[in-house]
Amino acid sequence: MRSRMFALGAALLFAAAAAGCVPKPKQAYSTDQIKQLESLEELMRVQAEAADPLFARAGQTAYTDAEYARMEQLGQKLQATSDAMANRFSQNRPPSFSTYAKRLGEQAGELLTAAQGKDAGKASSTLSGLRDTCKTCHKEHR
Repeated sequence: MRSRMFALGAALLFAAAAAGCVPKPKQAYSTDQIKQLESLEELMRVQAEAADPLFARAGQTAYTDAEYARMEQLGQKLQATSDAMANRFSQNRPPSFSTYAKRLGEQAGELLTAAQGKDAGKASSTLSGLRDTCKTCHKEHR
């Protein structure tokens, strides 16, 4: 009985971890709506929902047409979120917050170009760079 309870508890813990720590956004937002969000937390949820599944694919040597399409969508969303972060949410934060936001926007443009050109090498390295930018910013500003 104890081993079953332990196994069940472990399974539930694993399922919770696998589902991710960031809640989903409250709704699906257009690019214009993303730029108008009043909550940095909601903005981060939008980013995580779009980026996290693709971050797991960084390092691949080839991508499907569907993955390239998701990368294009991610690039557009990250351009919108990075613009909002730099222009609307950086005022009362250290200067590095705005620097990370601007870097995220640059990398989003690089990802968009790589996805449109179906350049797997550039897409892979850009996804890795985006993931690193997010991790570094979160480490410093969370």
